[in-house]
Amino acid sequence: MSEPKIKINSIVLNFGLIMGGLTVAFTLMLYLMDMHYQNSSIQQWTGLLILAGSIVFGQLEFKKMNDGFITLGEGMKIGIGITALGSAIGILYGLFQSNIVDPDTMTKAMDYAIDQAIEQNPEIGNEVIEAIEGAFEFFGDPLISSSIGMAVSLFFGTLISLLTGLAVKKNRPA
Repeated sequence: MSEPKIKINSIVLNFGLIMGGLTVAFTLMLYLMDMHYQNSSIQQWTGLLILAGSIVFGQLEFKKMNDGFITLGEGMKIGIGITALGSAIGILYGLFQSNIVDPDTMTKAMDYAIDQAIEQNPEIGNEVIEAIEGAFEFFGDPLISSSIGMAVSLFFGTLISLLTGLAVKKNRPA
């Protein structure tokens, strides 16, 4: 029983680092393209694809190393572990980038959001603009944004781990 735990930890470490590295690379690419503050749907889908791919490949690697067997519980542990490590790396880099590399990130994001709101509704009131500014002030706190980011990542990571774990599971014969 202790042998799979060693394999699980190894898989989580390897694929969590891969997920974190891909997340950092994608975030850095967005920064270099000056798109890091826009949070478009393509950016969100790409992040979800990195998350799902890391989980699936981690589960399949474990299954391969474990003579073709993986339980749902092992798949869940692998997926949630990869999500936690990869997301922590991504969040730490995001904090570094937004506080050291480009301290104006939140201002750019807020200005972009206000511009988008005005573009979609030119007769937008000052109350809405003030609400957007208030939301950015609240969510701009590093502790709040990091906590929400980790919670959202773990939610989707758990969901993906469950679905892919069900798809790849193969119990040992009794």
